[in-house]
Order: sequence, then structure tokens, then C-alpha cells
Amino acid sequence: WAGTLGDDYLLNRAVSELRRIFGDDPRSPRYIETIRKGGYRLLAPIAPARVAMAVPDPRPAPAPGPATAPAQPAPAAPATGRAGAPARAWYLLPLLLAAAAVVAWLAWRDGPVAGDAVDAQWEVQPLTSYVGREVEPALSPDGSRVAFVWDGGGAGGLDVYVKTVGAEDTLNLSRSPGDEHYPLWLPDGRGLLYARVDADGLAVMRVAALGGASTRVLADPQVQAVRGMAISPDGRWLAYAARAAADAPYRIVLAAIDGSERRVLTEPPGGTLGDLDPRFAPDGSYLVFVRATNEVTRDLYRTGLDGGAATRLTFDNRKLNGVAWSPDGRRLLFTSTRSGMYALWSAAPDGSDLRQLALGNEVVQQPATAAGVEAIVFEHWAHRSQLRLVDLESRSPVDAGPFLRSTRWDSSPAWSPDGQRIAFSSNRGGPHAIWVSRSDGREAVQVAGFGGAFIDNPAWSPDGRWIAFDASPDGTSAIYLVAPDGGPPRRVTTGARDARHPAWSRDGRWLYYESNHDGQWRVMAQSLDGGEPVALGDGPGERPRESADGRWLLYARPDTGGIWRMPRLDWARQAPPPATRLDVDLDAGDVDRWVPAAAGILYVRRPQQGPPRLALFDPDSRTRRDLLVLQPGFEGWGFQVSPDQRRLLYSEPLAHESDLRMAVLRKSGSERRAGP
Repeated sequence: WAGTLGDDYLLNRAVSELRRIFGDDPRSPRYIETIRKGGYRLLAPIAPARVAMAVPDPRPAPAPGPATAPAQPAPAAPATGRAGAPARAWYLLPLLLAAAAVVAWLAWRDGPVAGDAVDAQWEVQPLTSYVGREVEPALSPDGSRVAFVWDGGGAGGLDVYVKTVGAEDTLNLSRSPGDEHYPLWLPDGRGLLYARVDADGLAVMRVAALGGASTRVLADPQVQAVRGMAISPDGRWLAYAARAAADAPYRIVLAAIDGSERRVLTEPPGGTLGDLDPRFAPDGSYLVFVRATNEVTRDLYRTGLDGGAATRLTFDNRKLNGVAWSPDGRRLLFTSTRSGMYALWSAAPDGSDLRQLALGNEVVQQPATAAGVEAIVFEHWAHRSQLRLVDLESRSPVDAGPFLRSTRWDSSPAWSPDGQRIAFSSNRGGPHAIWVSRSDGREAVQVAGFGGAFIDNPAWSPDGRWIAFDASPDGTSAIYLVAPDGGPPRRVTTGARDARHPAWSRDGRWLYYESNHDGQWRVMAQSLDGGEPVALGDGPGERPRESADGRWLLYARPDTGGIWRMPRLDWARQAPPPATRLDVDLDAGDVDRWVPAAAGILYVRRPQQGPPRLALFDPDSRTRRDLLVLQPGFEGWGFQVSPDQRRLLYSEPLAHESDLRMAVLRKSGSERRAGP
């Protein structure tokens, strides 16, 4: 203990006192073990006393009655005692506090879990409030600590941190220049695992909960990216969602931590995002995971540890961002927009009996629990996006005005042909929907929505009669049309494959879009007169658009970067010609940060040195010039040039903040025990 002097005699006396309080036999210890010629070791985990207040005692209080004597408080050291006691009690105080913490932990941990907690009232408390993004929480087995990933306020990479519930101090466990993800507590609570992916593939690292050097316990050199990881209840197996290439779906992999075995459990359809966020069943006999058609269309599935066909559990076709087991292990918890907005839902293990948890207005993401601990830790996001304007004549940003901005998520703008109105995607009215307003943002009105299903990317027809957009109310993203004044949307594309990011031909006869028809995203053209869609290009392609003069079809490639083009033909009668690559240094990650203009192609250029630039490429002269220096780390997207070629409209995220919060069961007055 800092600032406290002692000797072996005092230490032995203190340990003897603790053993007396616990009723611990030194010959067969349960709590304190003697290390010969070394000292003592605690065998039981310790939770600080304040944790017993932060997480309620799950045991119901005894029913009051005339024949029942009032419960007596646990014995406590008196403030004064027999002669001489105060003079030597000081050295016992730290140990007695630790003893009280262990007693509280034992009473809380060993108590029976309350009944159907998912139907109870929950109280939400702040857990972290740091600047930046705190994500991917993991609650320790005893509920006293939480591990999470934090970007340090945006100053560096993502590291794994641990903090005690009810305290603000944090401990950085990873401290590396790269990014770490998905911390997992080992079953004994003494250490953690986390994932690191770099040029050498996946490395699963182990570190003590109190810090120190990390060691690699498992490697998979074939992995390029990971989207979720879980540890089995016995601590022997890992399940992780991994993919080996950028255009491959994520698959669930099961691996023995000792490296003796590894096998792929799931095979999602090609062209989909794949299988994410695996979670072992409480008894470790099977896995639950999220199968994602794309980032916004997901459902829960389960599979055995030997693989085989996966069983679908939910049929919502909605956003789903995180899954966990209820503290008593009897139900699944998951975040979904199945009711329109994000909320925390529970279901029986077979997906039936769906119920929403009462967490007030909390927007819950990535819930995490620990068996027997009546608490749910989750991410609370503060994400916003606004529409931005750039004056192309003065080459400078301009104020979009108060009506074009909101405090919600506004994105993917599209100009009307006359430049008097814009269409955009927004959740300003609740679930995401397509909105139309005047060009300054006034008189905004919702024209299309599907009650929480994904909907985005409006595109105005050249004659101004229709707005095309993509949505997935039935689980498959498809292209729809709606009148600018609203009305029933009409589906244009058919089939089981996704279609997204519509764009009109200049003559208004064709709709371009990207589809995963053959397992990769390819550019397609669909005639408004009907008929089968036409595949364009000989490789992957995204964000197809015609040039301003209608002579060329342009698209980006997510595998190679850059912009490709082919002559605009009559797609119903002529075979598409091969595409050629333009000398546009567009990064592969910027496929939605470019737009055709009368003077060429506007796009985001990221030089090796310095901040990104808004650049203009002239395909005729094959020259490039920078128009505007952008902010470092620029993330704007959805570029659209006004019909008069004077303004560039796009959407840009304003906040990527996320904190952690904890929901604990709200006890009635008769159920609460008096705190210390």
C-alpha cells in the first residue's frame, strides 16, 4: 500500500485476520493461498466495493413479515474498541476494505439471477465520456471492469483499454502503432485476448488484465480483415469473422487457442458482406452470428461447431449492429431497426418471442454482457452528417444556410434538373427516408420511406418526373422510383441479387446501377422500357455515371482505384465495348468521391504529402489541376454538381463520437439494499 510501512509480522497478522473473516482454511484455501518463501496470493477475483453499488444485487430482498426479524448488517470493525485497538487498526484498514470488496463480490456473484430480466426496467448510466470513439466493449466475468477500444481522442490508432466500473482511470493494454480490435476476457478474468490485423494477417494477442507485454497466441496469415471475435465459455476456442480478400465475404472460422485445429464453419453467398459477430452459446455447443447481405441488411443465424447449413433465426432484413446473450443466458440480445429506429431487442434462442427492452431513448449499439452479471454495456453513438456546398467559381466552401443543415443525419444529395430543388436521404423525421426540399433546404418533406429498412442514394431523372433510389425492404437492395411529390414507390430491378447506387442516362431511357449478379459488384444498365439488365464492363465496377455530354459511361473500380470509361452505346442493340482506364489518381477507398462535370471529372486526390485536394481532370487533354485544399482526413461523399456547373453539393460527417454506457436493472425501493 502506497505510503504505508509494514513488516512480515504485520502482514501475517493481516492475512490471519482476513482468513478468519472469510473462514478460510490455510491448508485448503479458497481465497488466500500461501506461497512458500514467497508470500500470499488471492485465489478469488476482487471487485472494488463501488462496483457492488453500480451493478445491483440480483438477489431479491426477503419479503417483510411480522414473524421475520429484520436483517442484521454484516459485522464491521468498530470505530473504537478495546484499549490499544485504534493504534494498530490502521494497518488492517486496506485489507479490510479489500475483504469487504471480496465479500460483496461473493454475495453478488453467487446469488441467483433474477427472473425474466428482459421485461424489467433498466437504468442507464454513463460508463465512459472520453473525446473520440470508445467502441467494442467487453464486460469482465465479475462485472467489475470493462475492456474497450479507444482511438485516444483521434490522436492515434485504436488501442485496447481497461477501466473499473465507477472510476475514470484507464489502463492502455496494447500500445502499438497499429489498430487493435475485439477485446475478450479470459474466463478467469486475469487476462484478455484481442485481435490485430496487418500485412502478416491476423494475430490474436494475449495480455494480463493488469498490463504488461502482449504475446501472440494464434495467427492466421490468410486473413485480410476481421469483423468480430468470441471466446468459448471454457476458454479453449476462438471464433472470428474473417475474409481473405476485399471482394470476398466474411466467414466464421473456429480455431483452437492452442493452435491444434482450425476450420471454416460458414459459407455465405458470394457478393454479400458475409457473416459477422460470432457469439458462443452459454454452454458452448453452438454459435450465433449475424449474416449480412450488406452493411444495412442483416439477420441472426446459428450454426453448430461442426459447420453445416446455418439456420436463420430472424427475418427482419434490417440494420443489426451487435448481438449478445442475456445475463441469465436464456435469451439473445441484439440491436436492430426492426421498429424503425435502433433499439435493443431480445429473442428466444430459436429467434421467436421477440421483445424490446425498456432502455428509454438510448440508441444502443454493440451490446455486451457477462454471465450472471445483471448489466448490459453498449456503445452510444453521436453521429451526424450535413450537406455541404462548394462554389466552383471562387473555389471555396460556402455556407449552405440554416435550413439545409439539421442536427440529424443528412446525406447523398441530388439536384433536380432545374437546380431549384434537391433530394437527399435523412433520418430527421425518425427512420431514414428520402426527402425533397428547395435548394436552400426550405420546405423539406419526406417522399419515400420503408419504416426502418435501408433507403439511400436518390437520383433525379433528367425530365424531373422521377427520383430513383435504392432500398431493401424485402432483404435485397433494389432500385425504386418515386414521384418528387411522393406516392407509392415502384420497384424497377428484380431478382435475388442486390442493386444499388442508381444513376440516369442523359436521355432518361436507362438506369445505371451496380449489382452483385455474379458474386462481385458489376455495373449494370436497365432500360425503363423493360427487358433484362445489361452487364457493362469486364470486371468489378461501382458508381456508374454518364459524362456531362452523354458520350461516355464512367465508373470506379474498388479493386484497382481510378476511373474507367467506355463509349455510350445503345445497350439494347450493341454489345458493350471494353472499358479503358483514365489517368485519374482516385484511391480505391474514394469510389464515391467523384462526379462528372462539363469541364471534366471532379474528384478527391490524396497526395503522398499534404492534405487531400479537390481536383479536376480533363479527359480530352489528360491534364489535372487542383481546385481546393480539403481538410486532412476528408470524408465527404456523394458529390453532385449543380445544373449550372457553379456549385458542388456533397455530404460530410460532422461527428464520429461514441461513448460507452451501462444499463443495470432498476430495483424497486423494497428490493434495494442500503449501500455502504
